[in-house]
Amino acid sequence: MDHFQQRFVKKRMRVPAKFELTNILKQNVLPAPRKSRMRKSDLYLENSRFKLIDQHAEQIARSNYSTFRHLIWHLIYGNDVVKNDLDKVRTIFQWMLSRDWKQPLFTETSEENTVEKLLEYFGNGKSTHAQVFQILCLYSGLYCKVIVGVAKGRHYIPGETCSQEKFQHCWNAVRIDDNWFLLDLKWASRRSLQDTSVSEFYFLTDPDQLLLSHWAEDLRWQLVDRPITMSEFENLPFVKPQFFLCGLSFISNVKGVLETKRGQVKWEIGLSNQVKFSYKLVSMENGTENQSDLNLKDFIFHEIQNGRAAFILRSPNPGSYCLKLFAKRIDDRIWDKSKFVEVLEYKVHIDNTCIEDDPLPNCWDRTWGPGPRSERLCVYPVQKRGLITTNEKSVTFEINKTRPVKIQCRFCRNGWKESELQKCIKLQDNETKTYVVVSPPYPGEYGLEIYGTVPTKEDNIYTHVCQYFISSQRRDEDVTDAITFSHMNGHVSSMLDTNSKMLGLSADAPDTFVLSPLPDDQNVPEVIPWTPKSVPDKPKCESFKFLDDHAKKICDEQCQSVRDLLWKLVYSQKVDDDISKARLLFTWLASKRVQDITFSEIEAGSPEETLKGLNTGRTTYAMALQTLCRFCGLLCKVITGIAKGMDYKPGQQLAPGSSHHTWNIIHLKGNWCFVDTRFARRQIISSLTASGEFQYEFDDHFFMTDPNKFIYTHFPDDEHLQMLTTPVTLEEFCNMPIMTPHFFMLGLGLFDHKEHKLYSKGETTITLLYPSDRKHYHFTFSIHPSHEEEEFQGVKFNRFGMLEANKGKVTFTLRLPRKDTYVFYVYAKEELPDKKDSMFTQVCEFKIEQQEVLDPLPRPFPPCPYQSWGPGSSFYQYNLETNQCGSIIIAKGGSAKFEIKAPKAMQYRTRMVQHNTNSEFEGYVTYKTVDDKTVFSVTVPEKGEYGLEIYAKDPDTDTKKMRHIAQYLVRCDEDVETLKLPKLPSGFLGPQPMLVKYGVTALSHPDPVIHLETNTVEIQFKTSQGMRFTTNMTMLDGQRDCSEYVFIQSEDLGVRIVITLPKIGFYALCVHGNPFEDNSQQIPGLYNYLINCNKMEVDAVPYPKQYGFWKEGCYMLEPMAICPALDNFQVPFQVKVPKATTVAVVVNKDWSPLILNDFGIWEGKIDIDTSQNSTKIVLVACYGEDDRFSTLLEYNI
Repeated sequence: MDHFQQRFVKKRMRVPAKFELTNILKQNVLPAPRKSRMRKSDLYLENSRFKLIDQHAEQIARSNYSTFRHLIWHLIYGNDVVKNDLDKVRTIFQWMLSRDWKQPLFTETSEENTVEKLLEYFGNGKSTHAQVFQILCLYSGLYCKVIVGVAKGRHYIPGETCSQEKFQHCWNAVRIDDNWFLLDLKWASRRSLQDTSVSEFYFLTDPDQLLLSHWAEDLRWQLVDRPITMSEFENLPFVKPQFFLCGLSFISNVKGVLETKRGQVKWEIGLSNQVKFSYKLVSMENGTENQSDLNLKDFIFHEIQNGRAAFILRSPNPGSYCLKLFAKRIDDRIWDKSKFVEVLEYKVHIDNTCIEDDPLPNCWDRTWGPGPRSERLCVYPVQKRGLITTNEKSVTFEINKTRPVKIQCRFCRNGWKESELQKCIKLQDNETKTYVVVSPPYPGEYGLEIYGTVPTKEDNIYTHVCQYFISSQRRDEDVTDAITFSHMNGHVSSMLDTNSKMLGLSADAPDTFVLSPLPDDQNVPEVIPWTPKSVPDKPKCESFKFLDDHAKKICDEQCQSVRDLLWKLVYSQKVDDDISKARLLFTWLASKRVQDITFSEIEAGSPEETLKGLNTGRTTYAMALQTLCRFCGLLCKVITGIAKGMDYKPGQQLAPGSSHHTWNIIHLKGNWCFVDTRFARRQIISSLTASGEFQYEFDDHFFMTDPNKFIYTHFPDDEHLQMLTTPVTLEEFCNMPIMTPHFFMLGLGLFDHKEHKLYSKGETTITLLYPSDRKHYHFTFSIHPSHEEEEFQGVKFNRFGMLEANKGKVTFTLRLPRKDTYVFYVYAKEELPDKKDSMFTQVCEFKIEQQEVLDPLPRPFPPCPYQSWGPGSSFYQYNLETNQCGSIIIAKGGSAKFEIKAPKAMQYRTRMVQHNTNSEFEGYVTYKTVDDKTVFSVTVPEKGEYGLEIYAKDPDTDTKKMRHIAQYLVRCDEDVETLKLPKLPSGFLGPQPMLVKYGVTALSHPDPVIHLETNTVEIQFKTSQGMRFTTNMTMLDGQRDCSEYVFIQSEDLGVRIVITLPKIGFYALCVHGNPFEDNSQQIPGLYNYLINCNKMEVDAVPYPKQYGFWKEGCYMLEPMAICPALDNFQVPFQVKVPKATTVAVVVNKDWSPLILNDFGIWEGKIDIDTSQNSTKIVLVACYGEDDRFSTLLEYNI
């Protein structure tokens, strides 16, 4: 009998005679349900916290007791391991899971209407887990509630109604530390034998997670900010516990039934860990995974990028399908052997067959793009996306390698011979880079698989590292099967060969090489503060690339001794200057895995013993670097003090002895320089692969660090070792803001707040400095209150802040909505043309004490897509300029104007939004372009704040997608009365993409909103070529088509659009056009107007119907329209019809030819007979082709 069992038996015999059972509800009222202020992670992080409690509960579960009173005493009160409410809940939970309910619980006979009888009924299946758990909690001094509702169990099918009896279920809410928490013992017990992690999921599950599978009839007991209805619950996806255990979240398509559009459906899942997916697609009609000998999951494209897992399903046949997603985490070493678990299930309804109805290329993996094995093999593909669409003859893939890896490829296409396709691949492979060039022989979809192997391994087995889905859209009819890739740039090959030789590994140290340390009596220079004149020039990181690559290669070498190591690392390279020596030692020590540091012989007091001690903890990195420096002729000291590590929090008090740390100073170029190899090993993200995986590098900031920057993280015990002219006190050190190495690497600086904590009584501004000559800086931020909620009244806290970067200053404006303590993080990146995959990295951190809140309560900033206001990076890439100073536009009297100047013709689109309003205020922002300037006019409907987004594109170079170039905060501080415009689609008004491309200019009305005090208007356009125009006009009140009140008059290099409006109101006019030589049936939109008619002055008579030939240069002098009359009358006709040989007017089949005068005008007088009920007048023309007449106009009277 072990110690625990002995203590258990001893305790069991001691049930005090005065111990009485009490139901907590007899003396108290059940507290009202409220959303918890804490999450499960706030109570505990690891299950190991309950080790002794679980042992105690399992021991109790193996025994029986005379009465319920004895059971509760031994379970809850008779053992000192149960100390608080959380321990009580865990004990009851684990006892119920461990109990064999087939065995009798009590030794005495249970009477009716007793607790003992209720537990006996449970053993016989006559009561529920929730009821028993509630009884045990109430008699243990815990508030507990049985929640009744429905749950999506194992037999649930997505899209199925949950009102059926089989989905009825009950679970519990239990109160811990004045907060309600949820748990489901039945589901936990059902899964405990198969997967303990799933069982743990149902213990104190966070309400927002449990709500995806459990719906409470009493909406209050959902314990969320916004309870959902039964209908909303049924529309949610069918989520399994492993979904959350794998760190997944929803991004798009949060529905149980996925509806397709044109045979395709796309959805995305967020990732917080590295996860591998698998999936199964089954027809719900026949239950099979195959269709016409094809596996249905071959129709799913899947890639992982930027922390998102994207899926696209295209189906060959309409119908309903069941899609199950499986996942497993890959952040452990045995992920290859671990099993996939089901995380999610959808019902997919395919409406139509997809145009691309072929299965995806048959490749080895189901995930496209770089895979998890690429990083393990030290292979880093430059191509991030798994899908490549190309119109080029060939596609080049570049792969970087940090170790010698041999690459092989497989090129495939369904139904094609692979032996022929392999001829379409060209490889250039060496130790540091591989270029793969593929030349698809025909248009279509191909798969490219890339495999790698380490040549030094005996098995020489190739490992799959990545694969790409290539969609070739080249339409070269001369291409044949024999045409494949034929050449690769010669300079690339020679460059790779040269680098390979330069970075080749050195041989072992020769016998003549003697390794000697610096003598102990070496004269050591005094440590003095740095001055501007004495600051040594630290080479840029790029200058160290050759040295760093060499040092990292030596990391893969096995060295017999320190002598052998330093020969390969330093002396064989014939490095003479001290900075290069120090850099080699620094990089090797910052990159080397301490587990791999081994030597053939280790003697006491030897340098080998010092380096080996890194693995056992007997040696610090500062000691190891000092040892290596001594044997390389470098003066080096170990400095002791305190440092702010990664777990340091702003304002955390430090004192000598706490956060103890050691680092080095090395004498280089006549100065002592700071080096911290331990902090440099804290890997930073250098880039992101297409699969969302991070690539790491050591932190270069901690090599030769400026003392003025080093002091923000390191405080030496000896004050003068700060190497500052004015030393910093410990109190000042503790109060400094947290600034990461990236803060200094980007050249940032503090402008106003020099301490970590800010006290605010309203609006807060924080300003940082950045190099004003660099326009590729990007900033963002995040706001975190003390209670870790993400939202305030349904709005993200980040929406209560904005930032503006302009002329070397980035200013953050915060108007926080409640009194609290907030942590404010700032992130930044520099996006250079040669490094477009850079990522945001935290640069500094502040704590804000919001002591008072603005009155009235501050509203969040408008919901624009970016946190940064003002011109964006694309604004400067297009070389645009503006006269608008700052990101805030003040609308005086409800309106404002500003200009954007462009070096060439650009296309623009605007969007204006406001918080808590779905309207996008189309028409309130108009613009017109004159020469190289575009004037934007902004009108606001009422007092308030608005977000103005501006998008642009270069019609000559950009694709169809417009780029976000700027966003402004439009503020109107006065009550205004402006005309309310009808709601229109975003981007509807104004010039359309083809206007600039066709060289068309809005001559008379460059503003897309026209206000009229009459019901007639003429709109003129100027063209650069012969064009045909067409229009359609709609009255927005009732959506009545009024196109018959629009008449098109063609002029030389222009068009005149004549409009007579039939009623007062708003009209939408769409103008379309294309060149004469364009024989396609596509007539793209050119310009859209909103016309506001306020007064009727003339009667509106419909214009004649205009046919295609009329729109090719014709012009009507008279009659524009024919009004009906009581008596017969005569109508004069004068019309210009270019290239016509004959023109006639046909009145109810009576032909009357027109005469061509000396001015090129066809004219004549036509008699109109009104005796008939209706009169049809048609203008026709013959162009000399087989004497055929074409209809130009048609009047109906």
